[in-house]
This record gives sequence, C-alpha cells and structure tokens, in this order.
Amino acid sequence: MAQSDRRRLLSRAMELPQAHESDFFGGRRPPADADPSLLKRIDDTTLRTKLVEAHIAEGLQSPKGPQKIASIVRIYPQFDAPARSSTNGRVKRSPAPSAPRGLPTVDEMERLLTRIREVEREVSHELASQVDENVERLKHSIASLSGDELEVAYHELGEALARKRALASQVRFETFRRIERDAEFSPRVYLRLLAH
Repeated sequence: MAQSDRRRLLSRAMELPQAHESDFFGGRRPPADADPSLLKRIDDTTLRTKLVEAHIAEGLQSPKGPQKIASIVRIYPQFDAPARSSTNGRVKRSPAPSAPRGLPTVDEMERLLTRIREVEREVSHELASQVDENVERLKHSIASLSGDELEVAYHELGEALARKRALASQVRFETFRRIERDAEFSPRVYLRLLAH
C-alpha cells in the first residue's frame, strides 16, 4: 500500500470516536500502556480490516454475532501495530525485550504495588485538578454568555465532563508510563505481569 494511502487511512482512524473504559465489555479493560486518545470505537468492519492490514490498528474488542458490544481498536500512528498471524487470526506478539525471565519476589511485588499506588495518587490529583479547573472556568463563563458563545461554552463543558469521566483510564496509563520510564526503579520490569 502506498504511503499516501496509509496516511489517509490513519487520518480516518484518528477521526473515529474515542473509546472509553465503559465501552469495554466482560471484564476487559483498556491496555494500561495505551494512550487513551488512540483507543477508538469503529463500526465500519471494512475500514477496521484495512486499518489492521496496514498495521495502523490492533483490534481490542469485536462483537461476535448478535452481541451489542462496541468494536474497539488501538491506533498506532507509526504504522507499527502488531502483525496478525495468518493461521488463526490472532495477534502475533514477540516477547517484550524488557520482560523479566523469572518471577518477582514478594518484596519486589510489594515495592511495585506501593509505587503504583503512590504515583496513581499523584497523577490522579494532577489530572483531576486540571479538569476541575477547566469545568469551573466554563461554568462561571456560561453565566455571562449568550447566543453562539453560549453554545460553544456548553459544548466545551460537555467535553470537559466527558474527560473527567474518562480520567480513570488516563490515570492508569500515565501511572504505568511514569513507572516504566524510571530506570532507577528496578521492579518496573514486572509491570507487564500485572493485569491492566
């Protein structure tokens, strides 16, 4: 496929509606290492197939038969989505280079879980503060607006409230990202063993 065609496909993929944690079904959760803005709902099965074949997307959830669940893909803007196996249709993954060979000790897991809770509190406070400030600013501005400006402010307020509802997955993503980047914290290699 020509690079220009792949870029057009990527552009279409980025315009898809964002998937939220509530869209995941049956105990599934968004991958902790995924940027929430790259998780998309997709109803067009033909487009979904093209995105997967072009290594632009990875299928995370797909309705089977009459199921009323959202079809969700993860977008890879660098065209490096995992390849699908030609034999059984499942995603073929190579083992992560930083994955540990052995299992962690109890002490290492306790250190990791303690660190996750600490960073989650910190990230949650940061992100919630930003969203709350934006919501409050918009609520105050609505009182003095009218006409088109009022409509725009209501739209922005709706988006801000949607971001507030989606904070949980963003907090988890940012928490894992920060811990994975802390080269001095050796138990970070065991993050891959945790269910996201």
